[in-house]
Amino acid sequence: MNHTVFNRLVETLSQNRLVLPAFPQAALRAREVATSDQASAIAVAREIAKDPALSARILKVANSSLFGFSFNTGSLQQAISRVGLEHTKTLVTNFALMQLMNPPKGAYGDLIRQVRDHSIEVAAQAYVLCESQIDFNANKALLGGMLHDVGYLPLIQFARSEPDEVLRDPEFLPGLKAFHGQAGNLVLMYWQFSPELVALVTGHERLEPDESDQITVRDVVAFANALVNEQTEESHTLLLTSALARKLGVSELPSDNADRVSEVMRFFA
Repeated sequence: MNHTVFNRLVETLSQNRLVLPAFPQAALRAREVATSDQASAIAVAREIAKDPALSARILKVANSSLFGFSFNTGSLQQAISRVGLEHTKTLVTNFALMQLMNPPKGAYGDLIRQVRDHSIEVAAQAYVLCESQIDFNANKALLGGMLHDVGYLPLIQFARSEPDEVLRDPEFLPGLKAFHGQAGNLVLMYWQFSPELVALVTGHERLEPDESDQITVRDVVAFANALVNEQTEESHTLLLTSALARKLGVSELPSDNADRVSEVMRFFA
């Protein structure tokens, strides 16, 4: 990694001057309405409809094989009723993140694309694990997977004006790894997300299980992230025999795991 960029980044973080991405307003408002005591499909639909791209994605998922309905709907309100408010809130957040990770052309866009593609795969793996094996809310796992590497976004944005040869350096993105947890903490606090999700972005690289007897979203996403990152049969076996795997109740993966993960990933395309 370019040492000049690295040193300026360290200084910017230490002085709390890192520019953080704003969460899309339509998605933020839809989340707030979905969480309120007066939440209803019509109220949430009214907010989502303010963002045509977000509306189209919600309709696409509601009409997909993921929910198994026998007929399609063109009504946003009906789509939200099908999916449910809790799942809609998760989808809204995930699709808003996809908007933030929409990569432009060039070296900067290539970096954003790497983060986006990895986040989608981890999110899908976490969701599928909770569908089939882990006793944990699959929607929350999906959201955690999409958020876990959000700290890379402001770090990459910081270096956006650097020459392409700096951004294309194979060591550039790995060089940001030491800071992405801290940056992710700042982003989620700025977005006013829950402490549980803040803890996730700062601790998803840690493979020891949380001390709580209850499974946490950090437990699930840390395992899914490691599973996606494992490149050898030996490391894969070690992960499945780890204390974290025992807490989650995962000793092996079902034979259709990869196919199901790919199916879930397609909904983000």
